[in-house]
Amino acid sequence: MKISLGRLRLVTLALCFVVLSMASAAFVPKVHSSPGIFKITLMVPGNANPARQSWSLVVQNELQGLGIDAGRVLLDFNTIIDRVIQPTDPNIVGKTYDNGGWDTLFIGNALGIDPDPAILYNSTNFAPSGSNYNLWNNSQADHLGTLIDQTVDKPTRLNYVRQWQALAQNVTPSATILYTKEIVAFTSKLTNGQSVFQIYHFPYWAPIEQLSSTPVDASIVLDQTGGPPANLIPELSSSYYDTTVSGVIFGNLAQRNDTVFKTMLPQLASGTVQSPGWSVSADGKTWTVSLRSGVTWHDGQPFDANDVKFTFDSIFDSTLKPPVQSFYQSIIGNAGNVQVIDPSTVKFTLPNPYAYFVENILGGTAILPKHILSAVPYANWRTDVFNTGKPVTPCSSACPGPIGVGPYKWDHYDSTTQTAYLVRNDNYLDFPVNGGPELRARGAFTVKNYAAKTLSGSDAAITDITTGAADVLDSQYHLETQQSFLLTWGSSKLAIYDAYGIQEMGFNMKHPILGTGVDTPLGKQDPSKAALAAQYVRQAISHAIPRQLIIGALLYGYGKPGITSAVTPPSDGFNTALIPDDFNLTESRVLLQKAGYFPTTPTAPSFWDAYGVYIAGALVAAVVAVSALFVVRTRRRSGFATPIGGTTPPPSPTSSPPP
Repeated sequence: MKISLGRLRLVTLALCFVVLSMASAAFVPKVHSSPGIFKITLMVPGNANPARQSWSLVVQNELQGLGIDAGRVLLDFNTIIDRVIQPTDPNIVGKTYDNGGWDTLFIGNALGIDPDPAILYNSTNFAPSGSNYNLWNNSQADHLGTLIDQTVDKPTRLNYVRQWQALAQNVTPSATILYTKEIVAFTSKLTNGQSVFQIYHFPYWAPIEQLSSTPVDASIVLDQTGGPPANLIPELSSSYYDTTVSGVIFGNLAQRNDTVFKTMLPQLASGTVQSPGWSVSADGKTWTVSLRSGVTWHDGQPFDANDVKFTFDSIFDSTLKPPVQSFYQSIIGNAGNVQVIDPSTVKFTLPNPYAYFVENILGGTAILPKHILSAVPYANWRTDVFNTGKPVTPCSSACPGPIGVGPYKWDHYDSTTQTAYLVRNDNYLDFPVNGGPELRARGAFTVKNYAAKTLSGSDAAITDITTGAADVLDSQYHLETQQSFLLTWGSSKLAIYDAYGIQEMGFNMKHPILGTGVDTPLGKQDPSKAALAAQYVRQAISHAIPRQLIIGALLYGYGKPGITSAVTPPSDGFNTALIPDDFNLTESRVLLQKAGYFPTTPTAPSFWDAYGVYIAGALVAAVVAVSALFVVRTRRRSGFATPIGGTTPPPSPTSSPPP
């Protein structure tokens, strides 16, 4: 019997509706009246990463099944930055969601190659002037973090990293959900796209200057799912999505070569790979950096040591108070410890040795132009066109905006299409391996015009790239959830790699139940055990996260179950002896009981508590498979008879990316 396409579509949609209805029935929020139940709100970015929104629903359901009154809100990313990551109102720091702050946050972090947990978790680095948005204050973690930073001997240092991980998993300031495996899609215009995106996805994204294009002097568009650039001055930014623009505008004293050899190259510092222009004293506290001569800013003005000094002075300024300030204070001390010796030499005097000085200070600080920004009061930096790229008078070419020394220059921002436009800097400086002449010598640096466009939703992004409106799709679209696209697009135009990223459920460590524990039954009964009670609650929540199901059913195997944030499997020193918290609702109930909840003997978990999430995941996978059949057939009928890029299936998510 023949079935028309229209009838097949109706049957398919009906089946999808029935299956989703069955799955949804298992996830109807439960109403609880037990006296020990507490209320929390799960905060989720609503304009990025739809897969994260899905797994937050799964976690919400499991918490409700435990008797926790778990609400859920979707907020735009800039609101989350203002409320949690970099609070603009000091009065809400540490407050609960109901009081203007937050309880828990589903968020991702792009971390570094070098394991330095102190940046994210030491108590000296509290938000808003530091990256410790959890507000975790743990003396043992601080001590280990300091030992990691100050221990120059690598084996000893990495042993401290493993100890820190074990502590962090036990205390659980964040429930790390997964370590990311990312996919970037690109068009055949980028002839070396696969190798470039796999090798150069860190320390900044996207490595446009490394690309070879056909034709030469090509124009490309990169689609990204997050909000438009909010802070183009890197020191002011807390968003991954800012770096797609700022990463290629500015330069550092040192640059990481790639994610394979991980060599630190002298960029604005002078010297060669074998003999870089930095040296350190015998006690590890004094660093002297000589600067590369002949470097100019995008406007043609010369770069010198005064720009370096000006940059570090701004980081320490109490009015500007950038989100990296606390970290730099903990490493360098104060602005007076950065001195100009002469126009081509800068000296850093540290209070203590710092093992990652080259990697995180020389390689992690974007140098800013003194001749431009010194005329702007610090109080105005965030709203100045240098940081926003949005002049008061409308402009469509060669507009005011950020000026750096990097491979691309700012051109303009189109607020209608939410697109930032950049143009190649043909005078990009010469330095070892990745300088302008070296890039051109190996056939790279051929993209002339680069545009970064904000476009929410993977479906819209796929339409963009398949119709030629975009050339690169950012990894945060989670294209692993779009299996039909991956099959038709072809593996030769996909870059797949283990990233230095995590997805986590962060806890407000000042929260009276989740953080301090003062409002838990055990904490009220015995205040000396309040912190322990809160730890039990966080551990209970961690065991209610079905990590393997999220990775298997929602992400098609792309990712690894998370253990702790700040240190990822590709990082040196990762503690392989640790295992992720298992999905165990019985253990969650036991831990909640230790915190004083469920004072009576807990009942055995219901069938849906124990198995519902797995069945629902299988049903969702079935729906995706059936829907994919419809999508493929529809595309073939609509003119996609010959799949773009051939029919080669996408690489297995469990395979390692090619070297």
